Amino acid sequence: MSHALDALIFALDVTPDISTEGRVLFLRAQAHPALEHFEGRLVCQQTWKPFANQLQAAGHRVEREAHGLFDLVLVLPDPQRDLMVADLARAHDHLAPGGVLMAAVHNDAGSKRCEQHLREVAGHADTLSKHHSRVFWATKDEARPWKADMLERWRQGAAMRRILEGRFWSRPGLFNWDRIDEGSALLAKHLPLTLSGNVADFGCSWGFLSDHLLRHCHDIDSLDIYDADADCFECARRNLGLVPTRTKAAPHWQDITAGFDRTKFDAVVMNPPFHEGKEADPLIGLKFIAAAAQALRPEGHLWLVANRQLPYENLLTETFAQMEKVVETGGFKVLHASHPIVKHSRAQRGKRRR
Repeated sequence: MSHALDALIFALDVTPDISTEGRVLFLRAQAHPALEHFEGRLVCQQTWKPFANQLQAAGHRVEREAHGLFDLVLVLPDPQRDLMVADLARAHDHLAPGGVLMAAVHNDAGSKRCEQHLREVAGHADTLSKHHSRVFWATKDEARPWKADMLERWRQGAAMRRILEGRFWSRPGLFNWDRIDEGSALLAKHLPLTLSGNVADFGCSWGFLSDHLLRHCHDIDSLDIYDADADCFECARRNLGLVPTRTKAAPHWQDITAGFDRTKFDAVVMNPPFHEGKEADPLIGLKFIAAAAQALRPEGHLWLVANRQLPYENLLTETFAQMEKVVETGGFKVLHASHPIVKHSRAQRGKRRR
C-alpha cells in the first residue's frame, strides 16, 4: 500500500470541514480498508488491471472511465508532469459545485510541484504532510472559478494524438508513447512471415507489434492483444483498424503476470516490461514467459525481445523443449522458444487418470 494513499486516508480522518457523506469518486484508485466508509457511494476509476482486480476483490465498483459529478473527488496523480496536471483537470471536471478535490502525492514523486499546480489553477489550496507525502485540496467554488484556459491545456496535454508523422495514434503514459521502441523494432525485423493460426501479442501497448503482424503475416487467422493498461486499447483499436486485412484484433484487459488459464495460441509475441515504477524487476518478464507457456498449444512458438542482460534463457529452457537466441545486437536480444513443456498440477494429473 502506498504512502500517498495512507496520507490521503489520514487527511480525510483529520479534516472535519470536508464532508465525506455525498457521492465519492476516486481517480487512479487503490484499495484501502478505510474505503469501506464510502460503501454504496464510491466509484473507483482505475485503468491498471492489477489495482482494478484488488479493488473489485474488496467489493468496490470499478470503472475504466468515470462519469457524472461527485461531491468529493480523490486522486493519486501520476508523477509524470503532463499526466499529473491532466489528472487534476479530470478531477475538477467530475466535481459538483461546492465539491472538494483532494490529491495526495509522495514527496519523491513531485508532491510540492503538484500542490503548486493545484494552487495555480484553483487560486487556493489547503495542505498537510504525512507518511513522507503531501495531501492538498481545494473547493470548486462558483464564485471563484478555476482557470478554464489552464484546465484545457492540461486536458490536451494527456490527450490521444497522432505520432510518427501521423502514422499511429498514441497518448502520453503508454510505453514509449511517441516513438517505436528499439527492442520492438528489432523483434519485428526478425519475426517470420510464416506465423499463422491463432496469435497473441502480450503487452501490446499502442499496437506496434500487432500492426506488424497484421500487415506482414497473412496466414494469421486471429489476433488477440493483451495489456494491463486499459488506456492503450483505444489507440490500438484505431491503429489496427487502419490495417487492410480480414483479421481483426480482439483486445483483452488482463494482467498477464497473474497467469493464463487457457491453451489456445499457435504463437505469442511480446516485448515484456521489466520495470515496476522506476525499479527494475526481471520477475515481470519471467511471469510473461510462464504465462506464454501456459497459453500456447503443444506445437506453439514464443517470440520475444529483451534487454541483453535480462536472465530469461534459463526459464525458457525449463518451460520449452526448444530455445534459441536469434540475434543479439544494440543491447537487445531476440529469443525464440517452441513446444512448451506442459506441467500438470497433482489435481489435473488425477483428473486425467480418471
